[in-house]
Amino acid sequence: MDRRPGKATAKGADRELKALQLEGRVLPGSGKAQHYVSIPGYRRQFEEKLGFSPFPGTLNVHLYPSSMGHREELDRRQAIIIQGFVQGEHVYGSSRCYPARISGVSAAVVIPERTHYPSDVIEVLAPAKLREVLGLSDGDRVTILVSCPSKS
Repeated sequence: MDRRPGKATAKGADRELKALQLEGRVLPGSGKAQHYVSIPGYRRQFEEKLGFSPFPGTLNVHLYPSSMGHREELDRRQAIIIQGFVQGEHVYGSSRCYPARISGVSAAVVIPERTHYPSDVIEVLAPAKLREVLGLSDGDRVTILVSCPSKS
């Protein structure tokens, strides 16, 4: 089995694991993610599949044009799928998540199936409020390292 850096093993198959660097600036949040992250059907999956209990909210980042190639590359990478579900009369859509780090803090880039954001805005989910932990304000520059294997 290949143990060189840059390789990942999943279910017995080696797949390239290359970190993608996304850079952008912090945007004000709408507050909607606080509601969605707190819904038990999502929260339970985030905890089980991402390995952390998420802070109820996301950090919104407007990507620089120079990061859009890497953002588009995410669509060709293997994602952690958060399944949609029905609760009462509401239908909640699925999301694709990608393990990430932002200034050394474990996190995940979340790309909802249904969103009102354009493709150059991403949401970052973490176990803590990233604005507080990292001392971030609207307009601050951030770098997110996303680690996910290529699709096999």
